[in-house]
Amino acid sequence: MTDGHQSPLQEARSIITIAAILVAVMCYLSATKNAPVISPALFWLATQIYHWLPALSRIPGEQIPMLVSSAAVGGGLWILGMPLAGPLAAWFSAGQLGRLEQQTLKLKRNRARIQKRRRDRDQFDVT
Repeated sequence: MTDGHQSPLQEARSIITIAAILVAVMCYLSATKNAPVISPALFWLATQIYHWLPALSRIPGEQIPMLVSSAAVGGGLWILGMPLAGPLAAWFSAGQLGRLEQQTLKLKRNRARIQKRRRDRDQFDVT
């Protein structure tokens, strides 16, 4: 996952942000398709948001409540997910260290095998 340019914490933040965006898009798409449970829940959330922020009612458009509630779900997931970036980054770096240790052991075994072959080939028997 790491391309060498991001620290594990930056990578965890990126994954949380991408997940929040994807959840918001999926909520919006399911609301436009009138999904059985999600559409009424998003409509209820939109009414609560419009109650708290009445200035949103001035925005024209018939799909704006679905968009606002989907954005609220994605934003809420992002806000709740950011404190988990530290443990997620620790999990990423632990996995990377485990893989690095496995690769190191494999390299040591291969190097020992190559050196043994060279030593066996270089032995000179005078009999």
